[in-house]
Amino acid sequence: MAKKMCLCLKLMAIALIFVAFYPENAQGLKRNRTERITRLHFYMHDVVFGPNATVALVASPSGNFTSPGFGNVFVIDDVLTAGPSPYSRVVGRAQGMYIADSLKEPSLMLLFTVVLQSGKHNGSTISIQGADRAILPLREVSVVGGTGRFRFARGYAGIMTHSLNPSTAVLKFNVTLLH
Repeated sequence: MAKKMCLCLKLMAIALIFVAFYPENAQGLKRNRTERITRLHFYMHDVVFGPNATVALVASPSGNFTSPGFGNVFVIDDVLTAGPSPYSRVVGRAQGMYIADSLKEPSLMLLFTVVLQSGKHNGSTISIQGADRAILPLREVSVVGGTGRFRFARGYAGIMTHSLNPSTAVLKFNVTLLH
């Protein structure tokens, strides 16, 4: 009995080692042993007011709060361009939402998908999530996934405010992806 148990344990150990080094994972997807780094640069045009608004307030708490805007939820469908001008070449759209999530300072929780619509990345997406603490000159948010050429992507995006006026904010994104 002890010999059978010992043999069974050895076979299980061999099977575990085999599974750990086998070139396919449980879903049958091949491992990519050579990941790439891709850097993307674009400008997001957040049009808050006016006939061409790309932002919609979809939820706002009622009651008296000490911080104006806290709890507001916005849905976005912002154009992404190669340069800071709204007339620059369109590279895609940022579609998702942001939430005013701080009582003390201007801060937004960003949750959106970058849908690329031109060049070699046309049709691919990246998912961005994180805190945009607007008072900082440079903010970082996470890239938590992607599709198409960026399947299994991870990385980060640096955000800088390029320009800001009462109706429009233009944000510069420098994205670094590992995929």
